[in-house]
Amino acid sequence: MERTRSRSIQGFIVDHVEGDPSCIARRVAQAYGISRQAANRHLDVLVEAGVLDQTGHTRARAYALRRTSAISREFRVTPVLSADRVWDEHVFPVLAGDRAVVRETCRGVFKELIDNVVEHAGASWVSFQLATTARQIDLLVSDDGRGLLVALAEKLRLSSPRDAAEEMVRRATARAMDVPTARLVLIARSADGFSISSSGVACEFDAAQDSWTVRDDGSVGAGTTIACRLKRVPSRPEG
Repeated sequence: MERTRSRSIQGFIVDHVEGDPSCIARRVAQAYGISRQAANRHLDVLVEAGVLDQTGHTRARAYALRRTSAISREFRVTPVLSADRVWDEHVFPVLAGDRAVVRETCRGVFKELIDNVVEHAGASWVSFQLATTARQIDLLVSDDGRGLLVALAEKLRLSSPRDAAEEMVRRATARAMDVPTARLVLIARSADGFSISSSGVACEFDAAQDSWTVRDDGSVGAGTTIACRLKRVPSRPEG
């Protein structure tokens, strides 16, 4: 029973530390009816296990999920560039210890984003960054192509990338699938966080609010960057 309770408390910490990095001990104490000292002991366990990083001392302590791995790669875009091969050689080794369902979800997203660049972006180069913590997988894919929102504006006969972004969001909000970016919308709805940045415009999906926003992001130059945050099932240390 005590071991199960410890797992629950440590799982709560992993799930909530990002939203309350400096007051997580107090939040744990309130949620579980334990003392601050007891909450701090659970935090110490997670720090020692490499799940959390700690900065500061005593009441100035703050915690964050430790980045357990990070890779960055860039590839020239050619007709024979294989997302499956890139996955097998560079990404799978990082996620080999995760549950199969987590790996397959990430693989599907990764393959869709890379294949989309190869087939549609008109890019010379594509790069990706992958970072993991105990709670999540962050994937970032960038290319130097013509720009997803530029292409979408042309496809829909709209006057600007901003108009294309707003139309994409309108259809996504209405759950309409009659848009070339429909597969990206489906990915967004399966993720913890998702954004597209292209031609100075950003489209962002807030999973918690089930809502899309469009904003100017100040980016310059050609290309598209897509960021996706996926849930990861953690291996939580036992107390």
